[in-house]
Amino acid sequence: MIVGPAALRPWSTVKGFGIMCKKVLVIATLAVVAAVFVVGGRKMVSHLRHWKQQLRTSWEESIPPEQEISRLRMEVDRLKAEDSKAYDQVVRQGREVKNLQKKIDNLKQELTADVANIRERKAVILANKDQFVTFKGDRVQRGEFAAELRQAAASLMVREEKLKSLQDQLRAKKENYELNKKALFERELAREKLKTELDRLETKLTVEKQAQARAKNTLNDAGYLRIEDELSAVRERIETMTDKRELMDEIRSRNASRAAQKRREQDARIDKFLDDPRFSPQQAEQ
Repeated sequence: MIVGPAALRPWSTVKGFGIMCKKVLVIATLAVVAAVFVVGGRKMVSHLRHWKQQLRTSWEESIPPEQEISRLRMEVDRLKAEDSKAYDQVVRQGREVKNLQKKIDNLKQELTADVANIRERKAVILANKDQFVTFKGDRVQRGEFAAELRQAAASLMVREEKLKSLQDQLRAKKENYELNKKALFERELAREKLKTELDRLETKLTVEKQAQARAKNTLNDAGYLRIEDELSAVRERIETMTDKRELMDEIRSRNASRAAQKRREQDARIDKFLDDPRFSPQQAEQ
């Protein structure tokens, strides 16, 4: 009798063959699945999408209209809470506009004083050809006084450029501020319209429920009542879809009108700029 590795060799061979067969079976199965996906993959994916859509539709139809109306009211309230942040932002923009306007007004007053000072200095230079000039009680060498005049003029030029830049910033900030205020107003109107529509749907649903209750007193067939309920639910959903589309069309129409208005304003600014005397043909002839 042989005892040892030689005696175990036949069993090891059978076991190894079994493992190899399992691997071949797994590979063959994967190959079949891959072939199915290659041949009919798109169709299978389409069926899965259709099944998903049917499941979602069935789930949505199972939700009572009262619950949907309550959910929509919650969403409208959430939009109002989000708009609160927008109000804070617009208020900050308004403060920036006011502060910038105040800064510009102060700079204009300073520039007006600088212009008056340069005018007085220039009058002294033109009126007196002596080596020394007198300005506000001080006797100053003419060359030094002329240098001070040029320095004051150079400073005024820089500050006037700064004023122009600030005015450009103010125009941009004002335009953005007004647009945002208008957007907030439109959001408020849209929310009120949504609330009104929800109230209308809720009233209509109540009337429908009352009509169903009256019908149940004369019509006790469960099949008819079920179909009437389902028809009512479909009708409500279709009307809701119609109201949503009309609201979206209204918003798009307002946005288009606002864009057209901005284009007209831009064209008007360009036309006004082209009316500058620098672009006149008579100016070129001179």
